[in-house]
Amino acid sequence: MGRIGKLTTAHGKITTPTLMPVIDPSDVILTPIEMRREFGTELVMTNAYLIMKYFGEKATKYGIHRILGYDGPIMTDSGGYQILRYGGVEVSPEEIIRYQDIMSPDIATILDTPTGVHPTKERAKQTVQTTVERAKQAVQLRSNPKVMWCGPVQGGLFNDLVAKSAREIGKLDYHIHAIGGPVELLEKYRYVELVDLVITAKQNLPLQRPVHLFGAGHPMMLALSVAMGCDLFDSAAYILYARDGRYLTSEGTFHLADLSYFPCECPVCVENFPQKLRHMPKEKQIKLLAIHNLHVTFGEIRRVRQLIIEGKLWEHVQLRCRAHPRLLEGFRRLLEYTNFIERFDPVTKKSTFYYSGGESVGRPEVLRHRRRLENRYKPPSLPTLAIMPAFERERPKLSKPERTHLVRVIPPFGVIPEELEEIYPLGQTRAPKKLDPEQIKTATESLRRFLKLYGKCYKQILLFNNEHHWSNSLIKACNSVVEKLKIIELYKIHHRKIK
Repeated sequence: MGRIGKLTTAHGKITTPTLMPVIDPSDVILTPIEMRREFGTELVMTNAYLIMKYFGEKATKYGIHRILGYDGPIMTDSGGYQILRYGGVEVSPEEIIRYQDIMSPDIATILDTPTGVHPTKERAKQTVQTTVERAKQAVQLRSNPKVMWCGPVQGGLFNDLVAKSAREIGKLDYHIHAIGGPVELLEKYRYVELVDLVITAKQNLPLQRPVHLFGAGHPMMLALSVAMGCDLFDSAAYILYARDGRYLTSEGTFHLADLSYFPCECPVCVENFPQKLRHMPKEKQIKLLAIHNLHVTFGEIRRVRQLIIEGKLWEHVQLRCRAHPRLLEGFRRLLEYTNFIERFDPVTKKSTFYYSGGESVGRPEVLRHRRRLENRYKPPSLPTLAIMPAFERERPKLSKPERTHLVRVIPPFGVIPEELEEIYPLGQTRAPKKLDPEQIKTATESLRRFLKLYGKCYKQILLFNNEHHWSNSLIKACNSVVEKLKIIELYKIHHRKIK
C-alpha cells in the first residue's frame, strides 16, 4: 500500500512519504533552515501548545513561520501528546483551534483526546466520542483557508472503536488524518498491535487523504509503516535518542558507548569515529548524533520512495523486519491482511518477484494468482493434463503434445498453466531451488485446489517425476495430492532428462 504522493501546502509542495523532524520551540538544536540545507527536509513539525506556552501572543502577531525563522511548510500538533503523557493541558480545544488558525501553519491538528494502550473499553469509548465531537466543533470554528487540518483517529487497542473513529472522522471535512496512540506501542516494540491499529484505521478512512502516523520516526520501522499505507511521519527520536547517547540505524539502535566503528556513510560518521565523539563536549556530541540520526532516517525515506517506484518495497520490508523479532512478528501480522492489501498492490511492476523467505508466500501477488486461477480461468479442452513440478520453463518431451495441457507447479505460486506463464509475475520470479516448508505447502495446496476444480475436465493425468532435476520433497508432495484426490487414473512417467 506504499505510495508516492504530492501534497500542496501554502508554503510549498511536499513529496510523500516524508519525515517531519519535530522542533522543540524552547530548545532548538537544529533550525528548520539547517535541516532543509543538510537533509532536504520538506516539512517540519512543532507543537502549538508549547508555542502558546513560550511565545503567547507573539506567535499570533508574527505567525509560526516567523517564530521558527522558516519559509517552508510547517505542521503543528495541538498538545495531544502532552495529554497522553501528563494527563492534560492548560488550554481548551476551542482556544488551540483559534490559536493555530491565527498563527497559520500549513497543517494544523485539533486537540484530540488520546486513548493510549491502558484504558478500559468504557474509557476508550469516551476518548473516541470526545475526539469526534471536537473534530466536528473544529470544522465550525476554523476560518483560515490557507491552513490544512488534520483529524486524528483514536480507539487504542480496541479495533471496533478504531474503525468507528476512522469512519466518523473520515466523514468530516479534513485534509489529512493521523493515527493516534502508537507511541506507547513503539516504545515497547508492540508491532503486532501497531499493525492492527494502522490497518483498521486505513480500512475505514478515505483512501485519497494522506495518513500521518504519530511518533513513528525510527528508520528501522519506516518501511513497514509505508507498506501499511502511512504517508507522513514525525520524529523527535533524532534528538531524544541523541541526548541519551543513542545512535540510530536502519537495523536498530546502538549506544555510542558500545561502538568501536560507525556503520554509516553520513558526513558525521565519515569525519569522526566513536572514541572522538565520546570525548567531545556534551552539547556538540548531542548535535552531531542528532545530525547522524536524521541523515540515516531521511536516507531510509529516500530508499523507500525509490523502492516504491521500482516495485520492490515488499522485499525491502522483509529485509528490514528481520532487524528485530518483534518487528518480524508485526510483518507477519500484516500478511494476515493480504486480502485487503491486494486491492492496492500494482498488478504489474518493473521488478522481478524475489522469494525472500517464508513470508513471501503471503504476498499480494501470490494471493492474486490463486484467486484469478480459481475465478477467472478455464482450462483448454484437452484430454490429458501433464503436471510438472519444476523450477525452470523447459518443456518435457510429450508423446502427444497437441492433446496435452501442461501445467507447472512452481513455488511459491503453485500451479502455473503453460499458457499463462509469461504473465507477470509468473514468468519473472526468482526463488532458491532448495525449497523450504512454506514453499512446498503453498505449491501443493495450489495443486490440490486446481485438481479439485478442474481435474474432472481431463481423461488422464501425467505426473512428471525426475528426482535428479527437481526437488524430491516437492515431487512427493505433489504425488500425495494427486493420489489422495483419486480423481482419475494416475500415470507416473519417469524421465532422466528433459529435452
